[in-house]
Amino acid sequence: MANQDPQPEIYTTSHTFDATLGAISANTSNVVSIFTNQANNEEVRLYAVAVQILDDATGASATSLIDFNLAIGVGPNYVPSNSFDISWLQTNLANGGQVLAFSCPILCLFQQPLQITVTNNAEVTAGQTRKVKITLIGELAIQKVACR
Repeated sequence: MANQDPQPEIYTTSHTFDATLGAISANTSNVVSIFTNQANNEEVRLYAVAVQILDDATGASATSLIDFNLAIGVGPNYVPSNSFDISWLQTNLANGGQVLAFSCPILCLFQQPLQITVTNNAEVTAGQTRKVKITLIGELAIQKVACR
């Protein structure tokens, strides 16, 4: 429930590709659902995404094997309709990284599932582990209704 209108929101998901027991083939997906906890008269608007790809063994920003795609699912559809490359968004911890601002907000209404799917485009070789942190930047707002 929104305490202010609109209320800033940050949603963070973590996707781990753990190849300590064996290699992970390319095009393996990791899906995480986000529960927005909005009321029936509220909507979530997502304005931007930030990405961190970490070497899970050291916790440092990964410099190799950073080839991943991202798909954002709202309800039964992906928005945008295709997954997109997030390798160039890899956050360099020294300079604060980059944020991809959407040209128009992604709208999530009441009881629409919000799912984040990260797919590796290259094989994760045995002994490596990559953690991909996705941060969605948006707001929770009360839906506006035209009254007569």
